[in-house]
Amino acid sequence: MSWQEEIINFCNHYSIPVEYLANTLNEPKVIPMIRGKAFEFSVLKKLQEILSTKNWKVEKNLLNAQLGVHDEDVAVIYLANQQRFGIECKLAVKGRFKKLQNGDYVINVKCMRSRTLGTQVAARLAPQLGVSFEMLSNHNDQYRVKDFDFVVTSIGNAFYETDDDGLFYWSPDKDGIEFCKKMFDTSDEALLQKLAFEKMYITSSHNLAVGNGFNICTKKKCPNKNNCGFIPNYPPINFDCKTLTPTNGWVSIEKSEDFILNHIRKKV
Repeated sequence: MSWQEEIINFCNHYSIPVEYLANTLNEPKVIPMIRGKAFEFSVLKKLQEILSTKNWKVEKNLLNAQLGVHDEDVAVIYLANQQRFGIECKLAVKGRFKKLQNGDYVINVKCMRSRTLGTQVAARLAPQLGVSFEMLSNHNDQYRVKDFDFVVTSIGNAFYETDDDGLFYWSPDKDGIEFCKKMFDTSDEALLQKLAFEKMYITSSHNLAVGNGFNICTKKKCPNKNNCGFIPNYPPINFDCKTLTPTNGWVSIEKSEDFILNHIRKKV
C-alpha cells in the first residue's frame, strides 16, 4: 500500500475530510505534536541506516502508555546478547541557541515529560522509584535516569521561532548563522535549514542527570539541586567554538554504535 493510500484510509477511518488534512496539520496547536512524533521516525530511520543489521535491530513499537508509565520512542537491540536499550527522541528547545562570551555555543534540549505526574500517580510510583512522594511531586514533569537509556536530539529546532499566528519559521540570529555556516560549510540558507534539522546527537540518560557535574536542578523546592538524580527539563549541549564538537558528553549520531558499545562495556 502506498503512503497516499494510507493517508486516504486514515482519513476515512477517523472521519477526517482528506481535502482539509493539510489545514488540520498546519494548526499551531498541532504542529509541535506532529514535529515531535515525526522526529521519532527520523531517529528510527537514521539509526537503521547507521547500525549494522548483523549486530543491531532498531524498532519502534506503537504504545499507549498509561499515565506515569514511560512509553518507549525507539528501541535498539544488541543482537549478541539481546540487550534492549530505550531511546528518547527530543528536539532542541525552540529558539534556545546561544553564543557565550568565551566564543563557545550552547543549545538546549527539551527533555521533559509531556504529561506531569498527578498526586495519585506520584504516590504510587515513589516507592517503586526509591524516592519520597515529596521529591517526586516536586519533579513531576522530569524524567529519572532509569526511564530510558539514551537521548537523541536534533539541533535544528534551536534556530526556529514562532510568528504572531503561532506558526514555526526558520530564524537563526547572526550568531546562529555563523554557527551553522561553520558546521555545514555552506552559505545556502535553505540547505542550512535542512542540514541543521538532520544534525543529530546522542547521549546517555546518566550523562544528563543532575549530579554528573554538568547539570543543576532548577526546581525551586528541590532540596538537592546538585545531586537529586532527576534529568533537567532543558539540558544543554555545549559546543567548542573551534571544533564545534560537544564538550559535555553528547556525540554525533554517526558515532552511536561505538557510543552504545562503550555504554555496554562500562556496565559489564
